[in-house]
Order: sequence, then structure tokens, then C-alpha cells
Amino acid sequence: MSAADLGAQEAPGLRPLALTAFVVANLCAWSAILTPAAIALALRVREIDPAGASATLSLVAAVGAVFGIIGNPLFGRLSDRTRSRFGMRRPWMLGGVVAGALGLSVVAVAPSVPVLVLGWAVTQLGIQALLAAITAVLPDQVPHRQRGRIGGLIGMGQSAATTLGTGLLTLNATSLTWGLLAPVCLAAVTVGFLCLVLPDRVHDGRPQPPLSVREIASSFWSSPRRYPDFAWTWVSRLLVFMGITILIVYQTYFLLARIGVPPASIAAVMFGVLLLENGVSIAANLISGHLSDRAGRRKIFVATAACLGALGFAVAGLSETLPVFLAGVALLGAAKGVYVAVDLAMATDLLPAGRAEAAKNMGLFTIASLFPNLLAPMLAPLVLGISAGPAEPGAPAGNYPLLFLAGGFFMLVGALAVRPIRGVR
Repeated sequence: MSAADLGAQEAPGLRPLALTAFVVANLCAWSAILTPAAIALALRVREIDPAGASATLSLVAAVGAVFGIIGNPLFGRLSDRTRSRFGMRRPWMLGGVVAGALGLSVVAVAPSVPVLVLGWAVTQLGIQALLAAITAVLPDQVPHRQRGRIGGLIGMGQSAATTLGTGLLTLNATSLTWGLLAPVCLAAVTVGFLCLVLPDRVHDGRPQPPLSVREIASSFWSSPRRYPDFAWTWVSRLLVFMGITILIVYQTYFLLARIGVPPASIAAVMFGVLLLENGVSIAANLISGHLSDRAGRRKIFVATAACLGALGFAVAGLSETLPVFLAGVALLGAAKGVYVAVDLAMATDLLPAGRAEAAKNMGLFTIASLFPNLLAPMLAPLVLGISAGPAEPGAPAGNYPLLFLAGGFFMLVGALAVRPIRGVR
């Protein structure tokens, strides 16, 4: 079978047990990386370097993002080439979750910032290998007519991931080691079960180019001239996830510095914030994916969601009390839910070469949501330094309202980037 034939071939679909395992394993895989990024990493940095926590967190997040950006499409390309009798995706899922657990173990015991950076880099490589393989299951196994609904379920997993992780953290709130390792251990169990029940795609045996430097470099490129719709989808995702990343990484410090939440209460307050944000997001995921499939439309859902996110950032960023902040968070949760579900379905519909290079191109698409992990920490100190207020207990000094308004601006521009797309309605 040629690459063109494979690209055009419809995905076979998943049985209910395998579909359930896929959704749950995806949820736990994202929880293993987003829980540290949202809460535990910031608190661990504060333990090691309390005086320079903001700058150190930016450094750790940026270095980890570089490894994540390299890892996801690279492991996706290697997964597409895998000829194991165990399938194309299973080996990378299992190896990735083990490597991620090792990296988080280093983060948990790191005595210094360099060791913490090393552990977070290993974590990113491992979890990105897992995510590259598990994300490819969507184009591998799910037909076009169901991708909005299944994309909603997958997006639900991303939305609920931090809620699950913070819920686990509150079971032993005094132990950061528990908060770092419990989510990845749960991911290992669920990923293992998925590998047992998944009818994994097997390589068709067609010849592959030698694994040269040029071939590896091609893992990070898809021609915007040949595939402009995929390029615009990528740009929109990059901009919207700049906003989402600002929210994920800096909302803990926003609550401490702007709202005045006591450091001793931050874990419980964050659990409530994430429960609201992700509860709204999950509902929006499920409803929007179903409506998008029924209407046969993607662009209007994606653009509207990004605009709603900009409004949510304005409300949250200008808030001075927790109830107003929560109102902004609810808007951001709805925006994130719709965007993640329908944008994922839209990108899957617009993949260059269809299923033929599914993991590699889904890896490229995932880069758009990973680049902000590098770019946002580089931008944030510049924005935070503009008319920065005094430091509050437990939080570094910084202009956090302005940073949140910048997040809203990115989301608004992300909505405009959807307009040139022609391959879907």
C-alpha cells in the first residue's frame, strides 16, 4: 500500500473497552505532566530557591519546553517507523511513561536548581514520547465523522488532568513528592491497560528512507506552502496556547500576589479553582465536539472559543477578589474546552498525508501547544517587570494583571488566524 493510499484510508474505529481505555489513559498521561507544571513544580522551585522563584521557574519551564518540543515530533516520527510485532504505538507509550516517572523522581529529590532542570528535562522527553504515541491513536483509529466527539473526550482528558492531579495532591498535601509521583504512577497503570486492549496499528512494511540527519530533521517540518491549512491551524494553536500556558504556569502566583491567598491555603484554593475551570471545560468539550460533528463545522467553534478566552483573561486579570477571579476562570474554562476539542478534530482532518505520518504530524501539531512553554517564560519576566508591585508572602513581585491581559491578547490574535483556513468549514 502506498503512502497516498494509506493517507486516504479511513480509520477503522475502536470498540467501547479500547475507547474507554484510550480516553482514561490520555487523561492520566496529561495529568502526569500538567500537575507538576500547574502546581508542584512552582512549589518545588520555591523550596529550592525562594528568593528567585519566579526567574528560576521560568528557567526550568523553558529548558523543559525545549526538550518537549524536540521530543514529541521526533518520537512521533520514530513511532511511525516502528516495525515491532507489538505495534507502532505500544513500545513508545510504555517506554515514555517509565522515563517520565524516572524524571519526576529526580525532580522530587533534587537538591539544587541544575539537578531540578535535569529531572524536568528527562520528564519532558519521557512524557512527550508517551503523548506522541497516544495522540496518534486518534487519526489511527477514529473515523472522520466521530473526531469531534472523540476529540471532545480527549480534550476533556486534558482539561480534567490538573483537577485529577490536584485531587491526588490534596490526599497528601504536605508531601510534594506525592504530588509529583502519584499522577505518573496512575498514568503507568492506565497506559499499561490501554496497551493490553488496544488493537495497535502495525507497520505496513513499505520501504522507509534511511534514518539520516535529514530524515530526523524532517520530523520538525511540514511545508506551509503545500499545506497552508495545517500551517494556519498550527499558528492559531500556538497563539491560543500562549494564553493557556500563562494561565497554567502563573495563576498560582497571581492568587498569592494579587488576590492575597495565604501560602498555607494555596493548594486547597487551587484545587477549587481548577475544579471550576476544568468542570466547565469538560462540559464544553463534550457539548462542542458533538455539535461540531453534527453541524459539520469547525472554524466557527474554534474562533469563538479563542475570543471567549480573551474575555476571560480580561475578567480574571483585572480582578481583585476571588469571586471575580473565579468568574474569569469559568469563561477561560469554557473557552479552553471548546477550543481544545474542536481544534484537535480540525487538525486531524487537515493532517498532511493523513494516516501515513500520523504520529509525526500530530507531533508537529502538539509542538504548537509546547512552544508556549518555552516562549511564555521568556516573555513573562519582561511583562511582570513593568510597574511591578511589591512581593507578597509566598509570591515573587510582578505585574500579574498585565501578564493576564497579554494572555488575552494572544488568544484574540489566535482567533483571527483561523480565518484563512479553507479545507474545513
